[in-house]
Amino acid sequence: MSREREIGRFFAKTDNGKEYQIVEYQKYIDASTMDSPNEEIPGIKRMQTTDGLHVNYIDSETFKIVETNEIVRKV
Repeated sequence: MSREREIGRFFAKTDNGKEYQIVEYQKYIDASTMDSPNEEIPGIKRMQTTDGLHVNYIDSETFKIVETNEIVRKV
């Protein structure tokens, strides 16, 4: 079983000045054992805007809003 948690938020803008708030999520996978019943390991990360648009990573400062094809940069 895995759980997903919010791990960060930031604002990003297009070259035209449109601003989005982007939320980063990460899955955590159950890795419990008899000795460590609450153990988890970090899994895959994903991003989306606060209004539900999917975000692809380009580099640490640049992202693409999938549905609108817009490139945004972290502010």
